[in-house]
Amino acid sequence: MLTHFIKRAVGDSVQARVSGASGHVPGRIADAHLDAAVDWLVRSIEACDGKASSKGYRFMKGWMPPYPETTGYIIPTLITLARERQTPELVATAETMGSWLAGIQRPDGGYAGREYGVQSEPDVFDTGMILLGFNTLIHQGLGATFSMPARRAAEFLVTSMDESGCFVRNMSHQIVHAYNVRSAWALMAAGELLGEADFVDRAADCARWTIAQQNEHGFYLSNNFKPGGNANTHGTAYVMRGLLQIHYLSGDEACLASVRRAADEVCRLAERHGRIAAELGPQWQYLSSHICLTGYAQLAIVLYRLFAIGGETRYRATADRLLSEVARYQALEEGAPWHGGISGSFPIYGRYAPLQYPNWATKFFIDAILAQRHIEAGHATWPEQDRYGG
Repeated sequence: MLTHFIKRAVGDSVQARVSGASGHVPGRIADAHLDAAVDWLVRSIEACDGKASSKGYRFMKGWMPPYPETTGYIIPTLITLARERQTPELVATAETMGSWLAGIQRPDGGYAGREYGVQSEPDVFDTGMILLGFNTLIHQGLGATFSMPARRAAEFLVTSMDESGCFVRNMSHQIVHAYNVRSAWALMAAGELLGEADFVDRAADCARWTIAQQNEHGFYLSNNFKPGGNANTHGTAYVMRGLLQIHYLSGDEACLASVRRAADEVCRLAERHGRIAAELGPQWQYLSSHICLTGYAQLAIVLYRLFAIGGETRYRATADRLLSEVARYQALEEGAPWHGGISGSFPIYGRYAPLQYPNWATKFFIDAILAQRHIEAGHATWPEQDRYGG
């Protein structure tokens, strides 16, 4: 482990200085990359006795504890993989994970943040991400098992909002986050599945509040993870995906227009600089030297979806470029526990999830590859299941 992380850190440092992120030719991601990523994700679940997904594989720690938040939104990925790859055993795994999550729900319907057992206070974002998993399982026909925990989670989200739709209670670091609109997507989807109009309406309120955070440059304010921190491409992509999915559910064109404004800036940055810094300022200025590979994969998903809606080749070309860069830095040492994983940052010691392979990075990499293949197949719409979780 020690040797791997040292070699990776040195190699990344040299590669960043010599070629940066612009020397790689984008294209279709090979099956070997997808197979390795899926294998890594399955191992992250096996590391938690098949009940959850490990937060990741980390320097000097190995496999980390279960992470309820990402376990929740890994469920939709497993269901999609089961459909695309004809592997029904992944559906059973997803159901087991859903049952584990239902069993650790707080009495107030929310979920504690961070790794399992580390924090006791509930968190809006973590609850929303787990709700995405419940939504997907309900759509699979498992409403008898998961409707009640989903309803309780949705009610928790509603009680965490103010009149404007902003989540003002039970927030990470006690500050508002525009990226919580991704939890609003989960809330709206739950409202549709459970027949609760109030959930839908409150999620729409949150979408309007979030759009109001977008400045004249198309950048989303109130979107840093911690007080005094910089916005990250990971959080920016969360906002864009949340709004895009709410548009998908509700038809709200204001959501789509907002996402397009941000996406146009993302494409401009990629075209001008050949890379997108992990940390960005309110005029899209670069505030870090590292990139966030998770953010790259997430942005690629959004851009593929925008391409499917309007056919703008710029979106697809940028998505291919970003996704190809993530594949370029995938760990591919056969037989190693990190084989198939995606590091948090490039270089691996960058400020975002340093010296680790977080489970959400690999999850979004898989999702992005599947999105690319969906586009290649000529589909103009997305599977119905994708309305509810992702």
